[in-house]
Amino acid sequence: MKFLYELGQSAYFWLAGIIYLISMEGIALYYQYALQFYPCALCVQVRAWVVGAIFSSAVGLYFRSNFWIRFFCLTLTLAFISGALYTSNYAWGVENGTVISTCSMGAGFPAFMPLDQWLPFFFGANGPCGQSPIMWFGFSMVESLLITLGLPCIVLALLWFLHFPHVVKSYVKLMRAQ
Repeated sequence: MKFLYELGQSAYFWLAGIIYLISMEGIALYYQYALQFYPCALCVQVRAWVVGAIFSSAVGLYFRSNFWIRFFCLTLTLAFISGALYTSNYAWGVENGTVISTCSMGAGFPAFMPLDQWLPFFFGANGPCGQSPIMWFGFSMVESLLITLGLPCIVLALLWFLHFPHVVKSYVKLMRAQ
């Protein structure tokens, strides 16, 4: 358990996460621009979640020696990956017909953050929902996302739970000092 806790302090852990997430984005762009499989609204929302995780992981890498910032970045990265996993699960339901969706051709970003207008080459939703391409081992892209986001989500949740006792200990120590 100590090894796993110390993993969060390792530059290699944060770098591996960043490289992993950038690779996911690269594969999505390859499918979009080289293979002409255009993303739907749900797919670009997953991209946005993953980009958020990349940024929070980069901050975590830079401040990994500061416990509180590392814990905040770990929490934020876990939230972003969880959001991407939730959206992927919703997309899987749409793909399999278990979720009736009102998924439209627009990206569905809020008015205060129109990522599809700011970076249309990256966040533009030009494809229909429920039709993701087949990838490796016969999995659809959405099924692949459930796996490739699920595993990091488990690792991040485990690290978060290993950090949490230190949060409680620091809080108790702070309350006793007052």
